[in-house]
Amino acid sequence: MTAWNKLLVATTRLLDLHDSAHEPGSPFVQVSQEQRRGLRDGYWLDLGCLLLDYLLEVDFATNSAFVTQRRCLAHLRGDYPELPADDLSFVINLLATPSEIHYREWQPDAADSGADEGETSPGTRSGRSTKRTALIEKQGQTGQVRLTPSGRQAVTLASQVEDLLYSEYDAAKVIAALSRGDYARVPDITQQILMAIRALTQELRRVRENPTHEGKLAALLDNERHYHNALSTIQSTLLSARSQLSAPTLIGHFEAWAERQEEEWDLRMLSATIGRVLNAIENLSRRLSELLSDIAEGRIQSMGVIDFAGLAHQLLLSPPPERLQDAVVARMMPLGTQVAMPRVETLLPLVETRRAERSGAALVFDEASDRPSADPLLARYLKARGPALRRRLRQSPLSLPDALSEGWHHFETGSDSVHTETLDCLPQLLNTFVDTQLLDDHLSVGIDDTPFAIALPDGRRIEGAVTPSLRLRPAPTKEQEV
Repeated sequence: MTAWNKLLVATTRLLDLHDSAHEPGSPFVQVSQEQRRGLRDGYWLDLGCLLLDYLLEVDFATNSAFVTQRRCLAHLRGDYPELPADDLSFVINLLATPSEIHYREWQPDAADSGADEGETSPGTRSGRSTKRTALIEKQGQTGQVRLTPSGRQAVTLASQVEDLLYSEYDAAKVIAALSRGDYARVPDITQQILMAIRALTQELRRVRENPTHEGKLAALLDNERHYHNALSTIQSTLLSARSQLSAPTLIGHFEAWAERQEEEWDLRMLSATIGRVLNAIENLSRRLSELLSDIAEGRIQSMGVIDFAGLAHQLLLSPPPERLQDAVVARMMPLGTQVAMPRVETLLPLVETRRAERSGAALVFDEASDRPSADPLLARYLKARGPALRRRLRQSPLSLPDALSEGWHHFETGSDSVHTETLDCLPQLLNTFVDTQLLDDHLSVGIDDTPFAIALPDGRRIEGAVTPSLRLRPAPTKEQEV
């Protein structure tokens, strides 16, 4: 993973927060995966990162002079030999077009501006926005390009997202800050070194817990000597810096500097920050040595993720000793014998999740090519009984018991007497009482507080605490329409 990718990984979710349309105060706090547009192959991102790296290189060599797009194209064709000029122009136009970023800053209240010096104003965090987000500056006439201040800052930030191998230069900054008298910079510099050490420490822990990451394990083995050299250099540099804190000249300069600061500073604060880094270096060096010894002795394989399916299969082939079986049963079986334990096989379909395979068949409903017999039964029922039901409802309302007694849940299919078939459509009849628009938009359902119980000839029994009935809504009068 390159430095640019690490920078994007660290900031992508912040962009999702910036673009979120979530309503403040909404109780719906669940978050779904963001759907991003694009080719999803990293082509345009790679072109942009290569272009920014090249422009920074030229920026140092030419003292921030403009560069022709032809030179940029020639350089990028070293990585993409058949790169079209239009692709480069698209990337340049995109990076040269600013996008607005909205953020908030703390501002003191205007009403409290005349408060006493000893009082502090609460202030508010008001909204701000900026459009200084273009990474490339492009001349309108010639089309030449160079980095903007934001672009230069972006490349610098990306180059600083590195691992411990490059933190030894940060340790030298501690001595430079002490020699210049810039003591406030020491905690920030040591914090950067400490973050790099903790990142590598966590990486070692993940590799020990999951040795299946063979790529990470190989990278640690390849850079093991460089890591030890970097740790030794950082340690010696910081020990030299901590020894300077006891020099009388530096103590006098620090006390004079601390008196001019608004915040309270103590020389022990600088010594404590350096001491935390030294303790982290000792911890990291010990973990790295333990990992290498485990790899050499073959103990790293015992720290991996347990394959429970393979373990269960192995227990079936070779059962454990009886003492182990008794201990497991005593700890895992229910306390009471009346507890029902379900079989695992019946629960597997409920807990097992599988990704459906992608099908190339298009799901198209062609009404012309479908046969009438393939239509849903509800559509066939409404087509056969719908007109007669509408005529019946125009005469009087129809309750559900009356509809069953009159046989509206039956209809016959077939054009001749030989192939005639009587279908039982009781569920379809009930659907017409639930969704009245199936028959007519002007129908409504009335509820009569009268229970009913009907026994059908085939033995089925239908009961209800209330009696629903279908009826036509009366047409609105002219006064109601007005």
